[in-house]
Amino acid sequence: MEPSCHGPAPARRAPPLRSEQSWQDGPSRPGGAVSDSTSRGAADAPPQPDAGWTPPSAHDSPTAQGWSAPATPPPPGPGGQGTPASHPHAPPAPAPTYRSWQPGIIPLRPLTFGDFLAVPFKAMRFNRAVVLGGPLLFALVAGLISVTATWLLFTDPQLGLLDSTPSVSGINGQTVAMLVLALVATLLADVLSSSIVAPGVARAVLGERIGLGTAWTQMRRRLGSLLVLYIASTVVYVALIVVVALPLLLGLAAGDSTGATIVLTVLLAFVLLLPAGLVVTILQGIARAMVVLEGLGAIAAIKRTVRLLKGRFWWTVLIVFVTALLINVVVGVLQQAGQIASLAALFVAPDNMAVLAVTYFVAYGITFLVSSVLLYSYMGSVFALLYTDMRMRHEGFDLDLARAAEARAAAAAGR
Repeated sequence: MEPSCHGPAPARRAPPLRSEQSWQDGPSRPGGAVSDSTSRGAADAPPQPDAGWTPPSAHDSPTAQGWSAPATPPPPGPGGQGTPASHPHAPPAPAPTYRSWQPGIIPLRPLTFGDFLAVPFKAMRFNRAVVLGGPLLFALVAGLISVTATWLLFTDPQLGLLDSTPSVSGINGQTVAMLVLALVATLLADVLSSSIVAPGVARAVLGERIGLGTAWTQMRRRLGSLLVLYIASTVVYVALIVVVALPLLLGLAAGDSTGATIVLTVLLAFVLLLPAGLVVTILQGIARAMVVLEGLGAIAAIKRTVRLLKGRFWWTVLIVFVTALLINVVVGVLQQAGQIASLAALFVAPDNMAVLAVTYFVAYGITFLVSSVLLYSYMGSVFALLYTDMRMRHEGFDLDLARAAEARAAAAAGR
């Protein structure tokens, strides 16, 4: 807008928001990641602005009061003379555009490929208590139970696994119970570690930090749906493995152990198992975020994931494949470093089996713990970002997030 000799007039403010922003398509939100005063339900009518209110554009900047329209000059005074400007001033600095506005770890726009590679590490730093602390806590608990079960297994007098002349005469009931508990703890740790990351990332998008207790309170209400989703995915994985291994099993049963049967099994693994497994992983990862953030059931979350993936399926496959490959390379390097460190005991006490065993298990345990936390935190963040990105592209979710951040800034300024 050209400068006016009449001086700038104050910009008109957008009307107060009358709708409520929600992370979900329907009635729930990610543990309060979006303020109650700024959610937008599917059935709510959009707010009706006053005359002069304009949507965000490259010339408008977000303020604590809402999006404001450009200023207009005042009407001329009597005789065509306008009110002179009281003080000359330099032109204002360029206002930040809506597309570059970033209240949290991501700009409020559809994400790029590089964002999916780098932003998960930002989430780990920003909400570390949830994104890193959650998987660490669950992995520690499951690890301690598993170590206890393993210790009972090897020291069970009825098994005698550590005796020089072992004679298996049975197994202690306490050992069996501990092994079952370790299996259940490992399953729960997998479900919880991969799910608790979503609330931390959702809040980090708006620049909000939360504690582990807040994320746990939100997630535990959806534990049943998360378990159903996990079991359904496991059944599909097992079915795929059976289909791939079936030719090999039939060939072995018929006494045919030729190379043709093995080649057919390997081809089926590459043609069927890997692509189908990747698809199941994508559906499970994004649906898991929907279960936690939107409060959907397992089946409803899968259906909604399929709808949002339309037009973005192969792009999503590429993102998940590359990010999984990247983090698995990092995890592999860490595990190799742990194995090398465990071999150091050979130079310290090469003849002491107890020292060798303790050193190996300690090094392996630390490496496994760090690798698991990094894997769950990174991939959990990737799936939460995929969910956010798809809603931005299909549902204008970036506008909802902008309104929520505006209301939050206005509330903070009014205190």
